[in-house]
Amino acid sequence: MDIIDKYKSTRQKLFVTEAIQPQSIKIATKGPVKNVHYLKIGKGKPLIMVHGGGSHSSEWIKILKPLAEYFQLYVVDRPGCGLTDYINYGNIAYKESATDFIRSFMDAIGLKKSFIIGNSMGGYFSICFALQYPERVEKLLLIGAPAGIKLWIPIQLRLSGIKRLNKILIKTIGKPSIKNVANLSQQLLVANVSNLSDDYLNHMYYSHLLPRFQESFLSMLENVLTIKGWRKKLYLGDQLDQLKVPVSFIWGDKDAFEKPDSGIKKQK
Repeated sequence: MDIIDKYKSTRQKLFVTEAIQPQSIKIATKGPVKNVHYLKIGKGKPLIMVHGGGSHSSEWIKILKPLAEYFQLYVVDRPGCGLTDYINYGNIAYKESATDFIRSFMDAIGLKKSFIIGNSMGGYFSICFALQYPERVEKLLLIGAPAGIKLWIPIQLRLSGIKRLNKILIKTIGKPSIKNVANLSQQLLVANVSNLSDDYLNHMYYSHLLPRFQESFLSMLENVLTIKGWRKKLYLGDQLDQLKVPVSFIWGDKDAFEKPDSGIKKQK
């Protein structure tokens, strides 16, 4: 069984645990990458879900069942993540690529307008899209601190954005393993890693082994980060007041990137 098959089989275990069976679909788009993978489940108004930086569509699995009672969910893998095509972010205009990804995905699946949920880097993609195409966004829901609304970034990610050093880290202390997946989750993603099942951590581990995922992820960090933090030319914190769509935040007080009180200020 190859890595993709192991990824799919560990994902299926999570589907069974949550008593869901989304469709797993690949569609050709005219965007930054050709083939985009997404999960589809539910009935109702369309809702696109855009995951965070080093993640994949499976990060949403635990909340798909309740959301699917009210929405038709399109749970997308961002470029270079999950089962969507690889991308090298090297010299790409990042804001434009993020915007074009969501636009081309919506065009491909035939959606003129949708609710959008974004987490972390998915929040960045979603904000970029909503700024340029407000007429295509019913409402924007941002889970946790969106990437790019603050210049400060945790040191673990800044180091991973340094060329050559990041490749050394990936081959040594950052080498993919279930233990490292758990440590990363505790440091940056969740308040209490014990709430993540062994099956979830195992699936996340295989997502890090998918073909060219690490190359794509590191090239993304190199594009958006410097040793000092988020690149100023990609900063969105001073553009939030330009959003012309309804926006809501769901923000935990253990967020590793930015605390909810700063989110309240930005909301104003």
